[in-house]
Amino acid sequence: MFKRIFIAIALALVASLTVTACSATDNRNLSGQAAQDALDIVVKNSVKKMTTEGGSETLAVGQTTYAIIYDPQAPEGKQVVTANLTDNSPATFDSLETVSLLALERLLTTPLLEDAEVSLTKNVFTIQGKDFLVEIFVTDDLVYKSNIWSSTSGSKDPQVVVIKYGISEESRTLFNTAVETAPAQ
Repeated sequence: MFKRIFIAIALALVASLTVTACSATDNRNLSGQAAQDALDIVVKNSVKKMTTEGGSETLAVGQTTYAIIYDPQAPEGKQVVTANLTDNSPATFDSLETVSLLALERLLTTPLLEDAEVSLTKNVFTIQGKDFLVEIFVTDDLVYKSNIWSSTSGSKDPQVVVIKYGISEESRTLFNTAVETAPAQ
């Protein structure tokens, strides 16, 4: 009887350690290349989920808030919609480059990060560069928020991006109202 209980406890412990070991971020404190490797995993997971399920981002810059909605199932050229939520201007179709999560993926492969310090503490990655600071908040190995400060922007306020995976009814409604951007005169 005691042996069975001991085996059950041992199996439960091994199972919990296995699940914990699968996470790149949970309750870890990392720096340097280890943090960079974990960040790469998290961003790849996030991009995969976004490009599979779609999603929305709420981008706050100063006093202005934007919605960015990405639907990978929509026709090419109509997969991304942006809307200024502050002035309630019409939602318009935009390019994939507008999606902040995809921009983050591109950032990780640029020379800009060569001299930056990357760390992870309590599910928050920090990338400290010469002229910028990026905080990336993670849950379940997915990016759900980022704060970006840049000394070159001239603002002391961060650019804040909140990410939601999948497309809610509210986002779908906004997406469906999008219009073509008027051509430049």
